[in-house]
Amino acid sequence: MKKNQFKSYRGMAAMCAMLTLASCGNDIELTDAQSPVKGAYKVTFTASQESSATRTAIDADDNTKVIWQPGDAITVFDGGGTNCTFEFARYAKIGGETVKTIGEFVGTITNTEKKRYVSLYPANPQAGAQEPDGIIPGFPIPDYYLTGLVLPEEQVATPGGFDPQAAIMIARNDDADGIEDETKDLTLGEFKHVCAFVKVTTTEPYDKITFTANGGENIAGEFRVTVNTEGLVTGMFSGSQSPVSEVSLVPAAGETKIAAGTYLIAILPGELSGGFTMSCTSVDEENSEVTTMVRSYSDEIGENVFSRHNVVNMGTVAESATAAGWTRTTHEYVDLGLNVKWATCNVGATAPTEYGDYFAWGETEGYNSGKTAFFWSTYKWCEGSYEKLTKYNTNSSKGIVDDKTVLELTDDAARRNWGGIWRMPTAAEFEELKSGCYWVWTNNYNDSNVKGLIVYKAKSDYDKGKKNIRGNVTPTASYNINNDNHIFLPAGGYRKESNCLGVGEMCDYWGASLGDIEDSDMTHYAYNMFFNGSSWCCSGSREVGEPVRAVFP
Repeated sequence: MKKNQFKSYRGMAAMCAMLTLASCGNDIELTDAQSPVKGAYKVTFTASQESSATRTAIDADDNTKVIWQPGDAITVFDGGGTNCTFEFARYAKIGGETVKTIGEFVGTITNTEKKRYVSLYPANPQAGAQEPDGIIPGFPIPDYYLTGLVLPEEQVATPGGFDPQAAIMIARNDDADGIEDETKDLTLGEFKHVCAFVKVTTTEPYDKITFTANGGENIAGEFRVTVNTEGLVTGMFSGSQSPVSEVSLVPAAGETKIAAGTYLIAILPGELSGGFTMSCTSVDEENSEVTTMVRSYSDEIGENVFSRHNVVNMGTVAESATAAGWTRTTHEYVDLGLNVKWATCNVGATAPTEYGDYFAWGETEGYNSGKTAFFWSTYKWCEGSYEKLTKYNTNSSKGIVDDKTVLELTDDAARRNWGGIWRMPTAAEFEELKSGCYWVWTNNYNDSNVKGLIVYKAKSDYDKGKKNIRGNVTPTASYNINNDNHIFLPAGGYRKESNCLGVGEMCDYWGASLGDIEDSDMTHYAYNMFFNGSSWCCSGSREVGEPVRAVFP
């Protein structure tokens, strides 16, 4: 086995395995003997250990060791850039001892003339590789370009580690032996992680654990990379127009909760200019509550750069004790028999009868946070005028066109203020609320003297979408706030310029969608659920301040 098939390795376990393998040449006895696949070319390689985080799985007896596991598969791009899938076959057995840091992967190489290979874990049939052009004999081989890579934005919680599908690694070897027969062994070089990692330890179970880039940077989804001659990623670019700024851990298949333990979330490396936030959310179905533990870092902390392969530890979150840096919030919700659950009070409120905060559409800091006036000149997503929009625009005559019609979560007032799984409802979800529930106007909700709309879970199809405004609708069943599932939408009006208008007369609530997207001239309007006592409306000027009611999931 040629010396130049191996590069430098960090980690004693990986180094020892390498030296042992080198001394044995190609005389490797394999466990679970398997006959070679006709037409397939076996590949034996090592997955080196950059740190304890580099793995597809951790050895249960020694958590410093890299191990491959049955079911693993890799993509190998041959010298012509062809995507070939290689599947795990067996572990190596050296000196009578099984070495799980060395695995044999079996697949088919279609181009046997070139000796250059780039490999990818996990296998991705949609990924592509662009072979460097203009190779001159005697000169270093230029960078490779890998496209179609995908980091899941929902990752399966894996105790003590991370979702194997998120453990994206790349290896490169520009001087592999040529293939001479069907049993040729090749070395693919050192596998190196593409992603950065965020670590959190929990003492209680959760439904979802979420990491958010506050500035809206892309940290997951489709992307492409540049791989240099040492197999290191030197450039990374998003493959989609809308960035994925939030990555979540979810329970494994068959599980309803993420058990207490230590977990890692994989994200794309880079600088998060607006800082970052981690939320751990638990849904209590018995008491209809959502509890969220939140820890945030601003861009002033100086800890907002995430490098490839590094692990950033967010510490331990414990609800039963004061966990340093973590904030606990609990909000109640109601099941109205719809596709989403609705919060019982407005964002910024502590009770159903409070109006809460007022936000311009797409802004996350409201009137209670210090925004005292709501003009186009003070609106975040324009340059002083509705004809100079800078985000969420489909009309070139109205500013910068990005064709985004739904708020990104970093611009969602519910998500940014409540964290966890809360968000603003879309236009479709508000329309479902209108058509799927029974509505009653009240001048005195629960003896509070607060006016607004009571939205009941409909007891029959006939009652769905009915609006009992002046006692002129007779439902098929009786409804009572003490016994029936409902939410109350207080008539808090809205804020325009320096005034608060329509209090006690108008229910005005922002949705997460633009207004009439079929009419591009209305791109400076957004969807709102508006009722003034006699008529409904569904669009409002984006610079106006309105209350927000949250939903999940």
